[in-house]
Amino acid sequence: MQTIRFKVSIRDDHFYQTVRTRVHAYLKQQTYGRFGNKLMIVKGLLYLGFFWGLYACILSGRFSDVGVVGLYALMGMAGLLIAFNIAHDAVHEALTPWKGFNKTIYYLTFNFLGTDAYLWSIRHNKSHHLYPNVDDCDIDIDNNFLIRLSPNRPLLPHHRWQHLYAPVLYAFYTLHSTLYKDLMYLRRKNLANLRNLKHPWYEIFGFFAFKAVYYTYLIVLPYFVAGYSWTTVLLGFLALHVCMSYFFLFTNIMNHHAQEASFPSRDANGYLPGSWATHQMETCLDFYPTSNTWNFFFGGFNAHCAHHLFPRVCHVHYSAISKIILEAAAEFGVPHKEGTWWHGMQSHFRHLYDLGHIPPGKLISGD
Repeated sequence: MQTIRFKVSIRDDHFYQTVRTRVHAYLKQQTYGRFGNKLMIVKGLLYLGFFWGLYACILSGRFSDVGVVGLYALMGMAGLLIAFNIAHDAVHEALTPWKGFNKTIYYLTFNFLGTDAYLWSIRHNKSHHLYPNVDDCDIDIDNNFLIRLSPNRPLLPHHRWQHLYAPVLYAFYTLHSTLYKDLMYLRRKNLANLRNLKHPWYEIFGFFAFKAVYYTYLIVLPYFVAGYSWTTVLLGFLALHVCMSYFFLFTNIMNHHAQEASFPSRDANGYLPGSWATHQMETCLDFYPTSNTWNFFFGGFNAHCAHHLFPRVCHVHYSAISKIILEAAAEFGVPHKEGTWWHGMQSHFRHLYDLGHIPPGKLISGD
């Protein structure tokens, strides 16, 4: 595979060094540095209590069939709050100073939400974060036959309608990941920029063990312990994934897959158009990045530039860091892409429409 390089720019270098200096000065003033603070304890207890409290209600057997399906749906939303606010920081070793504790928290939360923690960590940290929106390097835009997310991917006839059928497919995103995509990733040796993957035996064992635990506590136990019918339990399980899928995609997909986001291509020598820092800025779309309220619920996904520039910093700091980034971007003339949540949603579906009609090489994203 061709070596990928970022171009060096005096302006970009000064911009990033200025941001780094100011962010480090801010973090030095924080009691726990780059890691989570007491607010993280409150959020952790709140969201974990919400999730397992709903599960306890299901196992109680005191609810009607319709009520149980509703509880499952709420569990899907609670699960995403855990993923956004706890697991995501843990996988970046930004939750606490203790690596082993971070890994334990990440594995327990992510695997109990249905997605294999080990495989997701590889894809997220070693593919997506290195080269966001770069074809054959960012696994989040590769290997998708039904949805064309990048202007550099082949245009197929059915993509003409993807802006219409995407919402239906999106409903099954996490279910597809849990049932199929994880196993496909486990079996494949090459994924985007990752080559000759070899997985330790204990991770393979853990894959199947955690999958068994997942289906047991969400499907088997509610049937045998609470006495609900298979139909009710399976409908509830489906409702959980539909709510989880929509909650995830409709608060996250516009971060990189919108009209404003760039999809840079490498030149003949493997160089991308910008520096590493400006590449992160060009490929991200923020919504309310300085809002503490949005940060509280969405774990910093709304401040995606801050996350990509400082992935090893806990999201509780992203509102403050985003202000630093905005100030420096204005000083150095570096574009920062931002909109409302509703604008981001509209932009995503306009992006899908564009990509369903314009062949590769004809669309310039991010302008």
